[in-house]
Amino acid sequence: MRKLSTIVLSLLCLLMTACSNEFARTEYDSDEKISETADRYAKEVSVGNSTNQNYSLTVKKFNGRETLWKKTLKENQNIEVNISFRLSNGQAKIVHIDKDDNITTVMECSPDASTDGFVTKTLSLKSGKNRLKLVGYDCENIDLKFEYKGE
Repeated sequence: MRKLSTIVLSLLCLLMTACSNEFARTEYDSDEKISETADRYAKEVSVGNSTNQNYSLTVKKFNGRETLWKKTLKENQNIEVNISFRLSNGQAKIVHIDKDDNITTVMECSPDASTDGFVTKTLSLKSGKNRLKLVGYDCENIDLKFEYKGE
């Protein structure tokens, strides 16, 4: 009986591991889930660094959605963002979420569609709360950097 319990427990662990990223895959295109204030993610070996108007993040494995930047503005403004975004496996994107929870994809990344150096994007930010989120599934070896100019 004990051996059977061990086998069942092992199978459950394997099933949970295999399905652990399913939430991230199914919610990847869900504006409703992405726009939520709460983040939901699983990641391994992550190092993030934020200084003034620079941000960098390296992650060995990532699934889910995580807020990288948020700012409340008194008036509308455009900001330039220089982004370098690479990964070795999976699918990921950086999205902008405005005060009305409208979502705009700033940049999408896969192993075949990574940046080679920095790419400049202009974001039109509305007054009120603005956020940038990382959204992805099956991601491995993420290397993300962005620099922005503006308030």
